[in-house]
Amino acid sequence: MTFFKFGMGTKVLMGENVCEQIMSEAEILGAKKALLVTDQGLEKAGIIERILKHIDENKLEVIIFNEVKPDPSVKTIDKGGALAREKGCDLIIAAGGGSPIDAGKGISVIANNSGSSADYEGLNQYKKPPLPLFAVPTTTGTGSEVTFGAVITNTDTNYKFILYGDDLAPKAAFLDPALVVGIPRSVLLPTAIDALTHAMESYISKNSTLQSRALALEAIRLIKKNLSPAIENSNNIEVMANMLYAANIAGIAFGTSRLGIIHAMALPLGAFFHVPHGIANTILLPHGLDYNFGYADKRYCDMARAMDEDPDSLSEQDGARKLIDAVKKLVRDIGAPTRLSDVGVKEDKINDMARDTMKSSHIPANPRPILEDEVAQIYRQAL
Repeated sequence: MTFFKFGMGTKVLMGENVCEQIMSEAEILGAKKALLVTDQGLEKAGIIERILKHIDENKLEVIIFNEVKPDPSVKTIDKGGALAREKGCDLIIAAGGGSPIDAGKGISVIANNSGSSADYEGLNQYKKPPLPLFAVPTTTGTGSEVTFGAVITNTDTNYKFILYGDDLAPKAAFLDPALVVGIPRSVLLPTAIDALTHAMESYISKNSTLQSRALALEAIRLIKKNLSPAIENSNNIEVMANMLYAANIAGIAFGTSRLGIIHAMALPLGAFFHVPHGIANTILLPHGLDYNFGYADKRYCDMARAMDEDPDSLSEQDGARKLIDAVKKLVRDIGAPTRLSDVGVKEDKINDMARDTMKSSHIPANPRPILEDEVAQIYRQAL
């Protein structure tokens, strides 16, 4: 039997008002002062107030850092890390979508290490352990609350990179479906397809395991079953709980297995053209599946079944094609953008984006080998 390993470093707590458990988890760590990392939109929407009502400030002092923007930058993370260090924080609480949670990870590293977050690209590049981190997701997509890495943008060089470490996953994740109820369609769609992409790339990854594949398939099944009802009524707490759970287990799956060319190609789109990560994945997913066609056909058939397609009466190759067709139909049916040109991408940066794609740690996990000129070709096909 081939050797593999599977693991996660996060305690997951889920349920309505689960943020009530933040205090008890903080007490386990002996934490006295927390930096709460978020964005101004969530604070204005009252989400942060709903989280803070569960925290006894006589036992845990909370300092709010609300300067995170989409695609968190090196400068923002370095500023947050300096603030945490200056105030003597011993815990980071990140609340929001992938951007605040990834920022929280970066801040937890910088709070305990010198220099800039730009110095720590790659695996375990920091010397001192990060501060403990709690994560409270408020979208149904990124899975960042259970993963070991943070996607950070160096705005000086238009380069997105991953800072990750064996001890960087949040110590605890608090999944409250009430915090994602009512999220607008503009947030729901790209984050949901982001989660679907996590699950699909994880399932066909060279690094997948028995456990990661089981979680990935269940995430695909849940997203297919609940996405349309969620679009129709995001106030349905049961449906939104299913979407939140699907995103979470897809995150657990890819945290072990890594991803592939779709995510590797999505990062430069954010760095060069500020394409939201979920939108980038939504556009690239059918193209990435097309590229990998023929290299993981049996697993494509498994995913087709999870999407309520029936590949069993077909050849393995034709069954695999059913998955690609189903994904294209899903993206078309939900009215998501399907071309990179629709979101402002220009051809003149394709070669630069292809170069940066090849630096990604996701590339070796992709089932089909890929060269830089092939990446450029996929970008042009998607344009």
